[in-house]
Amino acid sequence: MEKDNLDFLRQHKPTLIGLPEAKKAAVCIPLIETENGWDLLFEVRAADIESQPGDICFPGGSLEAGETTKEAAVREIMEELLIREDQVEVLGLMDLFGGGSGMLYVYPYAVRLTGYEGTFSTDEVDRVFRAPLLWFLENEPEVYRTTLTVQPGEDFPYERIHGGREYAWRERRDEVLFYQYKEETIWGMTAKILHAFVEIYKNK
Repeated sequence: MEKDNLDFLRQHKPTLIGLPEAKKAAVCIPLIETENGWDLLFEVRAADIESQPGDICFPGGSLEAGETTKEAAVREIMEELLIREDQVEVLGLMDLFGGGSGMLYVYPYAVRLTGYEGTFSTDEVDRVFRAPLLWFLENEPEVYRTTLTVQPGEDFPYERIHGGREYAWRERRDEVLFYQYKEETIWGMTAKILHAFVEIYKNK
């Protein structure tokens, strides 16, 4: 039998295992120029929305069929803030966020927002607010640690693994970040995306 030619392995471009099947979302990190520097724009999610009601977030959402992450980010900010495409200047893709069990990947785009007058869609957004980027450059987030344990389903084949039901599952430890800007609590995924962006800005 002829051996396979393995040269194709040299051409492979790696991706994250599970990424093709994972849910993908894209968000915008909106920057607004002021006389005193840059402001960041945040949304407070509507109280009756299905996912994370009342939380503070960046504009964004899931990809639609055939969309790139960049296209999704721009579409979402236009829909949520009721703005035109020419008001959004995409500056670049920031550090990706892999959340939860790894089944969600978020692509954050830094954008420059112009001509914005405080509009938003009440279907998804309760209100918006702005905060100086300088505040986040000068204030580190609070860090809290959580532990997640593995709970296999009832049909899990314990008899096929060493240790069976006594198998020593590895706990997953995570850090949850909190920024407290005045009365506004920015935490969770949004805080992690924000912190990564701030570190990029600091190291420019």
